[in-house]
Amino acid sequence: MPQRVALLARAQAELERGDASAALDDFERAAMMLHAADAELGLIRAAMQDGQYRRALAFCAHTAGEHTDDADGGALYAWLLRVGGQPAQASRTFADARAHAPAGDALVDAADRALASSGPPVAMGMLLQSAHRMAPWPVMLQAQAAPPASAHFASNAVLEDDGNSALLPMSALPANARVWVRNGLGQTTAATLDASVASLSSHGLARLLLRAPLATGTSRSSASRAPFAGSPGQAMQFGSGDAPAWPTLTQGFLGSLAGDGDVRKLGFDADPGAAVLDATGVLVGVVSTRSGSEAHWVPLSALAPTNASGPIPSGTPKRTGLALVAPDQIYEAGLRRVLQVLVADDPP
Repeated sequence: MPQRVALLARAQAELERGDASAALDDFERAAMMLHAADAELGLIRAAMQDGQYRRALAFCAHTAGEHTDDADGGALYAWLLRVGGQPAQASRTFADARAHAPAGDALVDAADRALASSGPPVAMGMLLQSAHRMAPWPVMLQAQAAPPASAHFASNAVLEDDGNSALLPMSALPANARVWVRNGLGQTTAATLDASVASLSSHGLARLLLRAPLATGTSRSSASRAPFAGSPGQAMQFGSGDAPAWPTLTQGFLGSLAGDGDVRKLGFDADPGAAVLDATGVLVGVVSTRSGSEAHWVPLSALAPTNASGPIPSGTPKRTGLALVAPDQIYEAGLRRVLQVLVADDPP
């Protein structure tokens, strides 16, 4: 079907240049022409590029179940479950995909190595190829130049101030380094250190000013009272890879104060710069340090009031834990809140 082949090629080109809406339309048209895994996998990746995690996850469940002869669907479904905070279901899904795949399948082996990590999985090698990609495509905002090949991952960060700035660990930035930030949709912009906010240094944090704002979407942040110790919470973070990636959601129970100040124990593992979310998915803080396996975080309520994007709407429960939100909904909103920080030490 030459028309379908051309449509798939156009959709893929649209996806790689960041036009997720057009790619969704064209992949959907191709999927209606023939029930095959290639168009469905493209549709799933386009939905992720557009920030529609729940849609992508639901459709990937169909693809993995209907096309067991193609390992891509099962591997991608396991990956989406893993980064979305459902590791047990991800393990079962991947075991099923491996059982249906031929021995020595290169994609299954590559995904197995990445998913075996105790931390966020990092896509490398063939897992970044278009046909098997387990990550978003990079998209530079406002036609900015892409980061150089020497740019490398330095830290996680949290998007704040209506998408105009980011909070990150102060120790993550080398002196005089060039900096970029990238969200879970692959959207990337240059950033500069805001040296005017000295008050953050007492919490081990710094602020970046973004050259182009990153949309916060439906996600919310709150600088009102921090969640109480023992309440459910989540952390979202990227792995240490330099390439675009989907962040990983980790769930647990928030810890108590760590001393006399505002810093609190997270209660579960996360890296500095990770976003801390309450039980309803509202951004409430940022991980500041980690000592061994113990992570500490700073509530937004302990920082300057200007860090808040606005109060929680009146319809949202003020006591976390009374109205839990599904992990897929929390993850979808968090895709825009947690950032990769890339730095290049060499001169432009």
